This record gives sequence, structure tokens and C-alpha cells, in this order.
Amino acid sequence: MRELTFKGYLESYVQHLAGQRTLALPQLATLTRSEPRLVEPLLLWAVKAGHASRLSRLLKEQDDLNRELATLDSLEQERRLESALAAEDPQLRPEYSKVWRSYVVRRDAHVRDAQLKLEARNRVLALEESKGVSRYRMAKDLGLNPGNLHAFLAQGNPAKLSLERAFSLVRYLEAA
Repeated sequence: MRELTFKGYLESYVQHLAGQRTLALPQLATLTRSEPRLVEPLLLWAVKAGHASRLSRLLKEQDDLNRELATLDSLEQERRLESALAAEDPQLRPEYSKVWRSYVVRRDAHVRDAQLKLEARNRVLALEESKGVSRYRMAKDLGLNPGNLHAFLAQGNPAKLSLERAFSLVRYLEAA
């Protein structure tokens, strides 16, 4: 699985907030007046994608957005944009750091999910022993692949079960 980049995240987020499957700058610039939540992700995406000067021309009447765009572009040219967002740089409005934090949560979701699965595994191992339920019975009752269940429980491979299935194991054993 490829790692999510900030630019890739911004592309999908801008499209989502715009309610359109487009990255056409003229359309997006027009939407900044009616969709205030779109502004910060759009400016960040334009800077990361190298479209800052074009977006600046399209936002000609919006001086405040052009100033923010120039600040973001300057930080990107100095290769300090992402670190400034992460550090919640005071020269940037908090909304920009909020976009960054949303990206980090999405980027790191697989790590968090793996940790939760391993916590569920530990709980299952403890319950398995006390409840006396065989792994075969768990797999059969929950419709799990026995090989995947074994890899998850015996080898600790979190990729073998989804988070939902890992917690269904816990619920099953707690009810047993």
C-alpha cells in the first residue's frame, strides 16, 4: 500500500468539499465565496500542486486570500510548509493546521488500526484460555478463515483480520 501524501490527501479533500470530481481552478475559485470550508484546503493544494500563481490570478478581488496564498507559497518554496503546519506556526491561521491534523490522522490510520487489532488479540488470547473455546469453533461460528485466524492469534499478524472482525472475536468470547 502506498503512503498517502499531503498533496494526494488535499486533492481528494478539495474535491469532497467542493462536491465535485474536479480540480479545475476556475470552478474551485468561484466556490470559495459560497463554501468557506473549501478555502484552506484549496489554498494548500494549489501551493503543493504548483498552481499558486494561477489561483492568485483567479482570486484577484480577494486580497486577504491572496496574502495567505503568498505566505503559504513562500513557506513551500523554502520547504517549510509542512513543518510550519505541524508546529501550528502563528503566522498561519489555525484552520491550516486543522487541515494538516486531518491529513495526519488519515495517513496514520493503518498504524492505529494495527495497534487496536493487537490489543483485541491480547484480549482474545486471555479470553480463549479462560472460556475454553477452540480456535476451530471461533472460526466456524464467526465465518473466519481458520488460516487467517491462526496467523492473527498465533503469529500476531494484524493484517490477517479486519478491525471489525478482531473485535467480533472479543465480543464472541465475552458472550461465551
